[in-house]
Amino acid sequence: MNIVKLSLFASAATFLVGCGSDSPDSTPTSQLRVTHASADAPQVSILLDGAIASGLSDVDYQQGSGLITVDSGNHDLIVRGLLAGDATADVITANAVNFAPDMQYDVFAVNNVSSIEPVILSRSATGPDTQSIRLDVLHGHPGVGGVDIHLTTDPSISASTVAVSDLAFKEDESQLPVTLPAGDYRIRITLAGQSTDADVVYDSGNLTLDGGSDLMVTAVPNVSGGIVSPVNLLVADGSAVSVLRSTGEKATVRVGHAVADLGDVDVRASGNVVTGLNVIGFEKIKSLDLAASSYDLTVTPTGATTPEAIQAPGTSFAAGSETTIFAVGRFSDQSIEPVVIEDDLRSVASYAKLRVLHANPVAGTVDIHAAAAGSGFSASTVVLEGVNFKDTAVLEVEAGTYDFAVAAAGTTNVLLSASGVSLANGNVATAFATENSIALNVDK
Repeated sequence: MNIVKLSLFASAATFLVGCGSDSPDSTPTSQLRVTHASADAPQVSILLDGAIASGLSDVDYQQGSGLITVDSGNHDLIVRGLLAGDATADVITANAVNFAPDMQYDVFAVNNVSSIEPVILSRSATGPDTQSIRLDVLHGHPGVGGVDIHLTTDPSISASTVAVSDLAFKEDESQLPVTLPAGDYRIRITLAGQSTDADVVYDSGNLTLDGGSDLMVTAVPNVSGGIVSPVNLLVADGSAVSVLRSTGEKATVRVGHAVADLGDVDVRASGNVVTGLNVIGFEKIKSLDLAASSYDLTVTPTGATTPEAIQAPGTSFAAGSETTIFAVGRFSDQSIEPVVIEDDLRSVASYAKLRVLHANPVAGTVDIHAAAAGSGFSASTVVLEGVNFKDTAVLEVEAGTYDFAVAAAGTTNVLLSASGVSLANGNVATAFATENSIALNVDK
């Protein structure tokens, strides 16, 4: 198993890393790394002996720490879920976990949130030499059975290219970690016992890893945009965790129409209508998975090439990204413009996520109210205050039925409202205020 050139980690968030060696008189130390690998769990904080560990507050799915140096011995670990309304819940508690001297420990929060559990892997803290790489692997997808991991740069795989066979969910495989020569590698994953190119469910493409690389690779559920493979690989190099996607992963692009005086519209790329992003009506959102690339986009009235209400040349979408583009403004005074949002459409089991956008060009600054259905609005029901045109935010909402309102800032003068909106835990929804109403789109 293998790889990843260090440049792959350049865009990953870097966490505080404790490094250093022990002198003969110092307290023995161990190294600890923690990774959030539960696909529907909220952000978490990791507590070590009652205090949040370095770099491990507000950790989102597919994120983790670098290697943190801790005193060897027994430690209490808590994974604390961050819920809606500033509530918390300790979802994993592991007391008196013993960390031996000169060892590395990886702690993962895995499985769906209803069955979330810890997995702890260990290895010597002595890494590879400058001519070698060391690779450890965890199967972290609860919905996938045993897998074979093929390690070859040959164009095709076969039974002979299996490097680790029948790796099961959560399994601490005795063959791992492996030490291999530095060089070029390609990781392909199949279900156990399947060894043809048609069986490949994940393909990293060719990767180069320099000598001395010491990697922890975790296969986790792919809940990103533009899904092609069921898994992503999380690659931890000691200082950061990076997401390595399968070749061919796409991007999810959503387009919302919030211009009251403009009829249906089409999105065009290099002048051609993008099927699936056409005939978009006012207060509607359409979604499409596109190849990760750069596009010259325009928005025109449906069936016409002019006028171009929006021009967006060189718009790039990265693999796995989720982008929502709203057309806002007024057609009559040629003030239409795009609002581009880097979205996160991952479902969270413990609350609903509601994206809110002020898309009303004539309302001025407003407050957003949310109240239990039928209870009325007051100063205490404001959830977002001083919201300007084109401002956007995400609310974490407990399951329930709500009334929402847009009111003039600092008042209860309701300009727009939406009553009896039911949201369930795990829902992902978008609400955008137009000149006419609060439009709601339940995405998941």
